[in-house]
Amino acid sequence: ALKGEWGLVLANQAKEEQAVKKNDPSKLKSGPRTRFNDQEGRRVNADGTPRSENDIAIEARKTLRINSMCRFLLLENEKIAGFLVLTVIQCLGYPDVYTCRRCARICHRILETVSWNEQYTDLLGNKMFSIVVKAIVTEPKWMVGLEWDMINVLRDVYCRLVLGQTLLPGGQGPGLQQPRDPTNPALFEQSKSVDKPLQGGGVLCRSSDMPRVILSRLPSISVENIQTLDKGLTEKRAAKDQKDLLRELLLAAAEALKETEGGFSGNDSTFGSLFERAGTAESLLNQKAQRSAIVPDIPEKLVTYSMMQKHKEQENTDEQAAALGDIFKLS
Repeated sequence: ALKGEWGLVLANQAKEEQAVKKNDPSKLKSGPRTRFNDQEGRRVNADGTPRSENDIAIEARKTLRINSMCRFLLLENEKIAGFLVLTVIQCLGYPDVYTCRRCARICHRILETVSWNEQYTDLLGNKMFSIVVKAIVTEPKWMVGLEWDMINVLRDVYCRLVLGQTLLPGGQGPGLQQPRDPTNPALFEQSKSVDKPLQGGGVLCRSSDMPRVILSRLPSISVENIQTLDKGLTEKRAAKDQKDLLRELLLAAAEALKETEGGFSGNDSTFGSLFERAGTAESLLNQKAQRSAIVPDIPEKLVTYSMMQKHKEQENTDEQAAALGDIFKLS
């Protein structure tokens, strides 16, 4: 959640990692597509500005400060860490999209830094997870447009604390499954990047059941549903697949919760409150059901220019073949 020069340090670091990963040094000399590249072949920053000789040393110091500050706030001072994390968690329920989106990014950074620490298991697996689940299932109007961010936080918590899977920074990328400890199958092996939050962080070695218990308390969610979810998240580790599995589970809980509330879906004009449930057309959980009816099928066969050209070429080829056949008949 850094901006300005501090955010540029992390952007340059990501750019260098991409250049090494793709074995393409030219990426270090090219800026974003919206800017002209340096014509003299000099290295440029991620924003396209030229780099000076001292930038490497300056960025090294800034990176060290970023990591040291994060470690101090979350691991070295218990009082600061407790109040800070609780404040961020409570802000996830604040009815403002911008505030919640920024706090969701901070939550990812917290998970990357301390999810391996058992002292944080209750805060992350119980308080943070329950607030995010409540926000998604109750579908308040103020959260329209923020659902995928919240589901991504939900996925980050569940993968790290329950399944032993690490993610890329910001809860991105596929789940990287950590193997079981050969000496104790009840534990996961710790990730090699546990001390490097900017590279993904670690996992909770001893799996927690708190997220499973919270999901099982939702209406219409059984133990079998939780087991099916675990199996699906383990077999399909792509980000989109895992988020879709979580969304489908929460959709069933949201529909059951609507029935207990009397079927109100936020479409009644007498209820205009920001805290009322979003309507069916606004809800992300019902997105798939609506998608099939948005664009109707074309009533007649579609004929494009390329199809007409291919048809003409085929007719010319057939005429040439017929002409050659007539020559052989005459002979």
